[in-house]
Amino acid sequence: MTQNTPDLDALLRPKSIAVVGASANPDSPGHDYVKCLIDFGFKGDVYPVHRREPEILGLKAYPSLSAVPGDVEFVISCIPSDGILEMIDEAAEKGVGAIQLFTGRFSETGREEGAELEREVLRRAREGNVSLIGPNCMGLHDPGWGMSFRPDLPRRTGGVAFISQSGNNTTEVLIHSDVRGIGYRMALSYGNALDVTEAHLLEYLGGVNEVGVIGAYIEGVRDGRHFLKALTSAAAAKPVVIFKGGRTGAGARSAVSHTAALAGSSEVWGGALRQAGAIGVRSQDELIDLLVAFELFAKPAATPGRNVGAVGGGGGRAVQAADACTEEGLSVPPLTDGIRAQLKERAPQLWDWIGNPVDQSILAGGGVSGAAVLEMMLADPAFDLLIANVGEDWVLGRPDSGERLLHLVKRFADIGKQSKKPIAFVLGPADSPDEERWRAVEGARTHLVDAGLAVFPTVERAAWTLRHYVEHWESRA
Repeated sequence: MTQNTPDLDALLRPKSIAVVGASANPDSPGHDYVKCLIDFGFKGDVYPVHRREPEILGLKAYPSLSAVPGDVEFVISCIPSDGILEMIDEAAEKGVGAIQLFTGRFSETGREEGAELEREVLRRAREGNVSLIGPNCMGLHDPGWGMSFRPDLPRRTGGVAFISQSGNNTTEVLIHSDVRGIGYRMALSYGNALDVTEAHLLEYLGGVNEVGVIGAYIEGVRDGRHFLKALTSAAAAKPVVIFKGGRTGAGARSAVSHTAALAGSSEVWGGALRQAGAIGVRSQDELIDLLVAFELFAKPAATPGRNVGAVGGGGGRAVQAADACTEEGLSVPPLTDGIRAQLKERAPQLWDWIGNPVDQSILAGGGVSGAAVLEMMLADPAFDLLIANVGEDWVLGRPDSGERLLHLVKRFADIGKQSKKPIAFVLGPADSPDEERWRAVEGARTHLVDAGLAVFPTVERAAWTLRHYVEHWESRA
């Protein structure tokens, strides 16, 4: 059986879709897919296919694919695996270009009959000139094209692409990165990668101009040579961040039962990613942090240096920031003579006390704010990277705390929107039983995110991200 090269532009942006196994039951995937196409505003024709239902969600339903009166470019399959072969044959006769198989219970079961059925599925699809996404996958989330697989997923669009063998992992990344301000050109859960593989997807996304950074969750690959070639090509065009699942023996066993993936050793993967110029991460948090950096940091005109200026928070946070940056291989230089001169003029009682990182607690009533020092650092060529601690816990202990916090983040946001240097804003989680405090922190975060700024929950994660961001551009140079 020859390896096909699918036309992914046509496959991933179809103009007409049939949902086979569509359902009127709101607690079913066949209902969700139809509802998503309606709610997300898919502009093409949508055809629910159900043997008995005449109408689903206000759309006329059809008893079979062959009964659909118009052309069908793309099929979403929600039927059981024992009906798949007949459906593929019917799709081929209908001229369908691609099928996304939400349907599972193939080789990932570990049973020979499941693996044999999967092989026959691929043979029939190739024979009928039909491309397959999956099986055992959630499929495509492309809010700009009006497609998704869960009605509650974010609508935010942007320059990030994410591919994942795990459907639930895709959902988690979309939800948790949306609150960080990340918008997607597309995200795709591709499951067992029987036909369309991670290599095809990387090749495609490397050439999509609207995509500025690619993230991926991968448990195993179908063709190591093809994958390495595609990854190298994509990473030469834009940052590629890979979260590898199944790094341990236990994880590898889970990967086999999850997506039938042969995981491979951690050492081999690490070497392959370095050789290709991609960035390897070990957690979903690290993946999202780097997507935030590459999407939201100011794009560098040249390779950024490693000198960090940090402001905000109390004395402990200042020490924490210095340690975190230094341990990540970044430099925390003293304030320059130029900044000292400005401080002497504006805060004559404090000018020789203030250092880098800036201890916000000593500035009160001194004639200069942390935001003002941040502006000085932005203008000073001695500083390449910046960390701005909101210091919300201190602010929320003061009178009129909500107004003070909002004033501070507005000031930070105005500075951040003008910055040509990467700024990592640090604002902790709103983990408080006090509703007023919770709302104040979430309101502050929303203000920074809506301004298009990169927000991190801890100074350690901010420093880790800055280091990997700099290392990426150093490697490109």
